[in-house]
Amino acid sequence: MKPALLLATLVACGSPQKPAPPLPPVEKFLDVTDNLEVSLVEGRVTLVDFWADWCGSCITVAGHVAVAIAKDERVVVRKVDVGDGTTAIAKKYEVTKLPHWNVYDTHKRLRYVLLGDQVLRAPTLARELLAEPATK
Repeated sequence: MKPALLLATLVACGSPQKPAPPLPPVEKFLDVTDNLEVSLVEGRVTLVDFWADWCGSCITVAGHVAVAIAKDERVVVRKVDVGDGTTAIAKKYEVTKLPHWNVYDTHKRLRYVLLGDQVLRAPTLARELLAEPATK
């Protein structure tokens, strides 16, 4: 390769980017009873699972999502038991149907509200959010 062509190729490619620093460790799955905003994690996609122990679909769907995201440290789950649906947190987040998941981006912004079988899209949506450019 001619020196001028080699130089042009190197300039066009730019310098290699440094890998992102490792994320500090956090709980992958965490039960939340109140103040959900505090449990959202900057730099990670946070999936919030509003569920109840009487909701069989909630338990089944949560298992599928957990398997799909298990190896990705950039995605965390916060579980919120809404009881019979009349709890203060259920009212605050307008949980009227289960399963109900909220998907927050790496800047703690609510991006998706998933209801029923839409919840199965949560791992795919999390990967899409992680692939977005790192701008606020």
